[in-house]
Amino acid sequence: MTRDRLWFLFLATAVSSACAIAACGGGGDTSGGAAGSGAQAPDGGSSSGGGGSGGDGGGFINFDGGEQSLVIEPLDPILDVAGVPGSLPFSAKLTDGSIPGAVDWFLDDVTVGTIGADGVFASGGFVAGKAKVTAKAGQLEASTTVTVRVKIAENAGSLSPDDQTKLDTGGNADPTFRWLYPYDKTVFPRGLTAPTLQLAGNADAVLVKINVGDFEYKGYFGASAPARVELPQAVWKGVTQSAGPSDMVTVTATRLAGGVATGPVTQSWRIAQGSLSGIVYYNTYVSKLANGGAVMRIKPGSNAEVLLGGCNVCHSVSANGNVLAAGVNWTVDNPLDSATYDLTQDGTASQRYLDNDGRKFSFGGLTPDGTWMVTNGIPAGGSPVRGLAGDYPSRLLDTKTGADVGASSFTNAVKYALTPTFSPDGKHLAFSWYDVTPGRTLAMMDVDLAQSPPSFSAITELVTVPSGIVGWPSFTPDGGAVLYHAGDRFDTAGYGATPSFGEVLLVETASKAVNKLAALNGYDENGQFYLPFGEAEEARLNYEPTILPVPVGGYYWVFFTSRRVYGNTIGPGGTVPDGDKKWGRFENGAETPSPRKKLWVAAIDIDSQGKPDPSHPAFYLPGQELEAGNMRAFAALEPCKDLNQPCESAASCCNGNVCRPADVDGDGTKELVCVPPPANECAQEGESCETAANCCAPGSLCINNRCAAPTPK
Repeated sequence: MTRDRLWFLFLATAVSSACAIAACGGGGDTSGGAAGSGAQAPDGGSSSGGGGSGGDGGGFINFDGGEQSLVIEPLDPILDVAGVPGSLPFSAKLTDGSIPGAVDWFLDDVTVGTIGADGVFASGGFVAGKAKVTAKAGQLEASTTVTVRVKIAENAGSLSPDDQTKLDTGGNADPTFRWLYPYDKTVFPRGLTAPTLQLAGNADAVLVKINVGDFEYKGYFGASAPARVELPQAVWKGVTQSAGPSDMVTVTATRLAGGVATGPVTQSWRIAQGSLSGIVYYNTYVSKLANGGAVMRIKPGSNAEVLLGGCNVCHSVSANGNVLAAGVNWTVDNPLDSATYDLTQDGTASQRYLDNDGRKFSFGGLTPDGTWMVTNGIPAGGSPVRGLAGDYPSRLLDTKTGADVGASSFTNAVKYALTPTFSPDGKHLAFSWYDVTPGRTLAMMDVDLAQSPPSFSAITELVTVPSGIVGWPSFTPDGGAVLYHAGDRFDTAGYGATPSFGEVLLVETASKAVNKLAALNGYDENGQFYLPFGEAEEARLNYEPTILPVPVGGYYWVFFTSRRVYGNTIGPGGTVPDGDKKWGRFENGAETPSPRKKLWVAAIDIDSQGKPDPSHPAFYLPGQELEAGNMRAFAALEPCKDLNQPCESAASCCNGNVCRPADVDGDGTKELVCVPPPANECAQEGESCETAANCCAPGSLCINNRCAAPTPK
């Protein structure tokens, strides 16, 4: 059969199919074009065409009595990059070979790359994945898929070819060579600083390999004692943006010491499909940045900053991130004063109200918008929460005036509510109910903040323990569960640097079922303790949980204080002084906090109900000062942004506005800013919803009136 005859049959078939689809009113799929020949693409990337029906026609037009469709070339190409930018030009034409007058180009996933008005797709060189490329010319539309494959090899340690070969070949297993940090099966979010990979022993050289999907990395690193690897930030960003919701990231490390290779040792991680929203506020006591104690802040992905210098302690933050309350100038028993602060978009705290009673705002529970606070009760016999003293019953206060709101429905039912907290939707209050037992009962009340004064009702006992305490509750964003600290006392250590053990547990608010959150606390699915220094050194050292008010990437995110070991950096044999003293030092009547007291983060499955363990191994919150003793992390949203202000997610925007790309300056460049929600359009993750039916993605949830992705399977 001749080539002309083949081409005639192809066109006849395409037109016949197109007519049939058009007659039914449908869109139609078109395919055509030969596979590419693997030609070299500009800027160091190579591309090759792929088979399949990538074209996705969206309309037909009549030219001289015949129907035409739009065709994209190349069809289903592959672009190979190696840590440097690469590009691939696309073109569009009609089926008769003519070029349409104007073509607009679109890309459905800008993490993989970008596409210009000229149809040139550009990759930054580090993110692997697939993206749908669409061309539109008038009423015609066609689409194809571009696949970016990343394969990076770098010799950061300037190793000789011989040493590289030894590491590539690997060696015998050695039980003394093992991972210390991160932990196997950790779930990381996007947007953070790369974790420091920490291994047991010393190394003359280390080979690290990371693989996920179409992303492959191999890095040779030089000598380190102890063995550590600082991944390039661009590589880490590539890993986190290349991994899909259910993908496992495989990472291996091989060591060279004394000319002998050991390993590899292997871990696997998951990457949540989103960056942590908001800001983390916490207390520190020996900060070099603050020259002592302070309230600090970390925006995930950045380093710690001083928010309130001086001995501002016993703080709490509203879920919306607009109000902070704290004790001011703590002395032996109580802070001298207490204050509330308005948190502003520029990262400052302006005083809202100052009171000369230091107990008033210390450790209180703020409503989501910070208007009111339930004060932390102090029993007449002495406060079980260290740092406070005197008889001080719980009340509901106005944070702007300090006035007692007079919520008798609360004060008639509860006298001492210790470590109180509101749910992110403001409909519930949880606290350690000292009236019933001395710190051993966790209770919850229903709240109606729309009443004047707010009303409280239906007090429920969630948990009562036979000994120790239950405190520092924090609600999941859906209000369906409360995480809390169960331990020896409300503090992470006793006076004089004496031990105080604790764990973070979960109780479901409806069933009252308690979950031990084994993975968060250091135990695997078989009940074995997996933290690398063993139970004697690291067990039951987890305290004071707070939960980010919005889910991200299918998970809730709990921030907690822990005295566990941080790899080979802070702990036995670590490089930070006093890392072996997990309870700190007590000398000449003075306490020095331990640098082991740090902030950690763990993912909790959204669908936690009934699961044997919905938690995952934790990771160290990057950005903290290594030498400081840090505690009581409050994860809150950023103060909301007004229209046309830069944003990271819809949770950043005020008044139900959304975070979308827009050309604010009129220069043709689009950036993420807060804009009104588009009319008659479904809601993306993090945007406002009434029910899950309002959300775009199949399987989405509507949690506290925001669309949320389900937990990946």
